[in-house]
Amino acid sequence: MAPPGLRLLAVGAAAAGVAAASLRALARPLPVEDRRLLDWEEVRRIAHSRSGPRRAEAAYADMGREYDAMARELAPLMAEVCGTPVDDFPPFTVLDRHGFIDRNLVIAQRLFAPIERIRGQIPDSRATALGRSVLSRYVGELFGFLSRRVLGQYDPVLMLAPVQTAGEPADGSGDAEPAALFLVEPNVRGFEERHDVPPANLRRWLVLHELTHAWQFEAHPWLREHIGGLMSRMLMSELGGDPAAPKPPSAQVMVRSLPSMVRRQLDAVGTIQAVMSVCEGYSNFVMHQVGSRHLADFDRLEQAFHERAQQRNLLERLVLAVTGMNMKLRQYEVGEHFAEAVTAAGGLELLNRVWEGPEMMPTMAELRAPQRWVDRVTSAAAPAR
Repeated sequence: MAPPGLRLLAVGAAAAGVAAASLRALARPLPVEDRRLLDWEEVRRIAHSRSGPRRAEAAYADMGREYDAMARELAPLMAEVCGTPVDDFPPFTVLDRHGFIDRNLVIAQRLFAPIERIRGQIPDSRATALGRSVLSRYVGELFGFLSRRVLGQYDPVLMLAPVQTAGEPADGSGDAEPAALFLVEPNVRGFEERHDVPPANLRRWLVLHELTHAWQFEAHPWLREHIGGLMSRMLMSELGGDPAAPKPPSAQVMVRSLPSMVRRQLDAVGTIQAVMSVCEGYSNFVMHQVGSRHLADFDRLEQAFHERAQQRNLLERLVLAVTGMNMKLRQYEVGEHFAEAVTAAGGLELLNRVWEGPEMMPTMAELRAPQRWVDRVTSAAAPAR
């Protein structure tokens, strides 16, 4: 699973745009020093309270080394699908639910930083203070919900283009950080007990999925830059701002430009959704292709994951719908169907061309109709007559 901070960034960008365009009656400045978009301490408090007690164990470090050994075992097998294995993947870190929340808050704050930089230039008001409180509770509840469901995660460490005011030097926030692989042990153990599946092979299954995400980003450096650029473009189109401008646009300007801002944002969001659908669907495709050949109890594991998806209670279905996470889950299905259809049409060599560069990534329309992508790619490669 890719980090939930990506979806939260879209939420934050929208909130920043709405806050900047507050009604005059609510826009009267208030003497509030904290200009952050969210109250991160409140987000953490709410998320921790929804995740249950802390369960970190001394054995987690040893378990991480076991997962690294599994990854070294599985990485060469990935070459059957990917063409090349991951040669230098990040080590696995085993987390409890509180640890998952804390790690993802770091990710979210890193992604929100450009928004908060612009937000800091806007005088606080009753509307923005209220918006911060509402958004903080929303994000806290979302992280609390995710902390009980997520089994594993790869953090590629996306860095957005820095937002600077005119004449201001760069702050060095774009320095590279190491990527990371996580498994959330209480959730993995709960899945294992609830569905009565073999512990070691369940973990191999999860390691294989997250390791494929690592291969996507580590073997193709352009992918991290491409997604970071898309997120930056979405941010600036949402805020309607010029990163070199001395101050953010006025509320009146933002209201007048709202239709074009929405169009630009939807375009960027659609492109991001397409890329993430490829990443998630391809990881599932590799997991099924390699797992069916090399993992014992494969059919049993696959049935358990199918049951998990079908047995969500009413509250879970409501949360997934309200937060938009059902769209995230749909990415797995759309992306995997695309991978299967392209492989059937032209084999794994054709499918793996999606990793050649941004221009090879399918659009959402091509994801839904894979033959359109096949026709585009094969016609471009055909020699001229």
